[in-house]
Amino acid sequence: MKSLMPDTILLALGAVLGATLPQSQAQAGIVLDEATFGDFSDDRMAPTVVTLDSGMNVIAGFSGQSLVPEMHDLDYVRFTVPAGHVLTRLLVQDAFVGGAFSFVGMQTGPVVTIPWDWSNVNSPLLGWAHFGSSSIGSDLLPTMAGSPGSVGFVTPLEAGTYTLWIMELDNSQVSSYRFGVDVVRIPGPSGAWLAAALARRPRRRAV
Repeated sequence: MKSLMPDTILLALGAVLGATLPQSQAQAGIVLDEATFGDFSDDRMAPTVVTLDSGMNVIAGFSGQSLVPEMHDLDYVRFTVPAGHVLTRLLVQDAFVGGAFSFVGMQTGPVVTIPWDWSNVNSPLLGWAHFGSSSIGSDLLPTMAGSPGSVGFVTPLEAGTYTLWIMELDNSQVSSYRFGVDVVRIPGPSGAWLAAALARRPRRRAV
């Protein structure tokens, strides 16, 4: 069905909504930390699963050096942004990486279709970015939205299921990361309409 709103209006709506929704200050109830949870999944087809709450959710873990010699510690985390909410930021709260930077990719849906060595690409990522200690305090979503070779997107991201792929190629030491995943409830009685409009807007394919 064709959208009832022109694409330009939908894109403007996303920009305005992203700028006007309140940024979360309080810590949300979900904190997924490898230090207490245990090793996140190394299997891109069976990621560690978490459902996010309103507020600043935390996903923190380790990558790089693995317990298995000559193998990388890969982290795949599947999260769900609940209905009536949007994802506004992927904030680098902390990072220690072995090389100059580490990698984070995101794909829509419950799995990542690309092997860690990029031996084949069944479908492109929604977006990706590099991050390191210089990225602390930065929101990665704008970079991911326009990353080369990705599907691309307009922020904020609507409710749904997404999978993160975190990787550090330097496996000579343990690297660490801490992301703040900011989930905001769409306020007011028009929240359902806004959520539907966001879902109908076109995906922007990066060039």
